[in-house]
Amino acid sequence: MIPLKQKILAATTIATAVLVGTIGNVHAQQAAPAQAAWVKVCNQDPTSKKDVCLTTQEIRADSGQFLASVAVREIGGEEKQSLVIAVPTGMLVQPGLRLQVDKNTQKEIKYGICFPNACYAELPIDPSVITEMKRGNSLVLTTLNQQAKAINFKLTLVGFTASYDGEAIDPAQLKAQQETLRDELQQKAEAARKRLIEQQQNATGN
Repeated sequence: MIPLKQKILAATTIATAVLVGTIGNVHAQQAAPAQAAWVKVCNQDPTSKKDVCLTTQEIRADSGQFLASVAVREIGGEEKQSLVIAVPTGMLVQPGLRLQVDKNTQKEIKYGICFPNACYAELPIDPSVITEMKRGNSLVLTTLNQQAKAINFKLTLVGFTASYDGEAIDPAQLKAQQETLRDELQQKAEAARKRLIEQQQNATGN
């Protein structure tokens, strides 16, 4: 039988994953301007009817492939906060992953649940972690692939304070950012495809 605590963790992580899913590809890629990396979104949890706000950043490859995401989750009427981290599937579930802000102490986090597109981990935090992130420059997630090799995902902390302390993004603005980034990814993918064709043609002399 699954312990009640694990059931609650899975349920809340699923709710967060659904909210993250509504954001789509709005977040900055690794090569995008740092000030656009973090965004704050709020929505109502359909189960608890409480407002859930995420200050979040997602990184993707130029191809649009998901790499990782970090979100500070706050629930209306509750003092507790948590970090919700997502990484690609195919990583070793044990021993979990590690999170580090600049050269501060690493935090070990266990995976809570995996979906077909990503695995999620959740870490309850206190205000000191928010302060650490506000003062920091970068945040690194370290996980292990199936060969037990460490994989690092680096996210900028530039712009975190403004997003965390600011108002949630307007839904219309969010939609516009989604559409803009989707177009940019399509253009980059098409440009990469053309370069590959040209390289093949040059190699064969055709």
